[in-house]
Amino acid sequence: MAIPLVAISGLETDIAQENRVILKSAWMPTNEQTAKALKSIQVFLENPKNQDEWSANQIKQILANTSKYRVQFIGVIKNDHKLLHCNFFPVQSRGEFDYFKKWKEEEIFVCDGGFWFWQIDYDIESGDCTNFSSNGEG
Repeated sequence: MAIPLVAISGLETDIAQENRVILKSAWMPTNEQTAKALKSIQVFLENPKNQDEWSANQIKQILANTSKYRVQFIGVIKNDHKLLHCNFFPVQSRGEFDYFKKWKEEEIFVCDGGFWFWQIDYDIESGDCTNFSSNGEG
């Protein structure tokens, strides 16, 4: 009897390699560390704990659009812990002007945009995800 193949989806498989970048920062994460971060972030998004109603609704929208993001990985050190700051924002639509031409060189900051612009930190040692935030809508 053949066992059916189950498609695995989520940030780690849905965000294409060309839509990921490791920015120069306090420390340089490896591709293996960024892949682990995406897997842990996916688990966090699928099981959000201690999130208010607004954040929970933003997470639902993020999960419905995982393949439509780019991500910047930025190595930071806080309280002697290596954190991987993960900054997510939308992929340019075909033919649409790319407002983020230098996204592979500079961190993207946007003040609104809702679930299309969100951030989360991944602790390299513990594997925990903290500081989830989604931009407001203005």
